[in-house]
Amino acid sequence: MLRRRTALLALPLLATAMAGCAQMGMDRPEPPVTAALRFAAAIEAADPAVDAAVARMDGFERMAAREDSAIGFAVGGRGAPPSRFTAAPSGAAEAAGRALSPAFTGLADYAHMLAQVAGGERIQAKIGPSGQDLAAATANGLAAVQATSGTPVLEPVRSAGLTGIATLSDFPESLTKGRGSPSLASLVAEGQPHVAAVAALLRAVIGPEVGQGTRGAIRARREALDAQQSRFLAALRTDGRIGAGERYSIFRSVAELRDSDPAQGTFAALIDVVNAMEQAHAALAADGPDADAKVAALEAAVARLSVTTEGSRRG
Repeated sequence: MLRRRTALLALPLLATAMAGCAQMGMDRPEPPVTAALRFAAAIEAADPAVDAAVARMDGFERMAAREDSAIGFAVGGRGAPPSRFTAAPSGAAEAAGRALSPAFTGLADYAHMLAQVAGGERIQAKIGPSGQDLAAATANGLAAVQATSGTPVLEPVRSAGLTGIATLSDFPESLTKGRGSPSLASLVAEGQPHVAAVAALLRAVIGPEVGQGTRGAIRARREALDAQQSRFLAALRTDGRIGAGERYSIFRSVAELRDSDPAQGTFAALIDVVNAMEQAHAALAADGPDADAKVAALEAAVARLSVTTEGSRRG
């Protein structure tokens, strides 16, 4: 997956200002972090959190494919013996990641630029793929999503979303090539339609509702695995060739496998992040009184995604 530079962790301007106050013997509280800076930090934190969530769901799909082969071979001798040297095929989650990862990289590029402007820093050109490269990678991911889960992203959502990714990612370059020093408010206003377009594309890939898009494909895969394992256990219960101890051991193995299954709300948590991002950015663009609350909701959504990614059915 495409990765980006390390997220901004410090606010040099504020640190410098506080150091100057200390030298002058002034005892003032540290200025509060603005909503724009918090928004930028949340988006940069969402970038690796999304990658982790996709990787966890991809691992589940690969495990499910191995279980299908193993159970089929165990109960009916179907197919070739499972081999640890044969990797399980990728599926809907991996395909979705090929679209989500470059899209969030573009959003994180934009967020990093906002942090620089909001913090009073000099805007620097980003390190990494160009906006056009990220848009092209996302387009390839969309084709993979349609092939694996049957989820097409229709026009005009597709074109507007890809244009949004390229534009947002290349904002730093456009600002370092003679556009002057626009205000934070003007940059957020300019970015607003592109953020909304990218959010619409991401929702289409993930699935805005339960049973739709990639999360619909993952749900169907989960239900199929449940049914397969249930049939397998039912067959073992009536197999007189297997003793009670062996049935117990097999049941425990299946139960432990289910406990390590990713939490069912992973893709719902992804949708929450996308929706909260769109609402928080719109509030910033409108300079509305609810901007702080909307950014707080985004921060909470990113935190929930991280927690959900670490969860399992047991949780």
